[in-house]
Amino acid sequence: MNIDIIGAGIGGLTTAIALEQKGIKTRIFEQAKQIKPVGAGIILANNAMQVYEKLGLRKLIEEKGNPIS
Repeated sequence: MNIDIIGAGIGGLTTAIALEQKGIKTRIFEQAKQIKPVGAGIILANNAMQVYEKLGLRKLIEEKGNPIS
């Protein structure tokens, strides 16, 4: 099975990771010609971090990010 994902934002990329970990091939389509930093921060709520924990990415995200209070 192949799944096409429209949008390389946080939702599309997270979906692709989850599907790939289950052995499902994905293709991601993005309208931007290049993915680059735009200077905006991303805040991940606790429920999102629970998803990343299950995907095995929580530690990496915490190492690369900054906690907020």
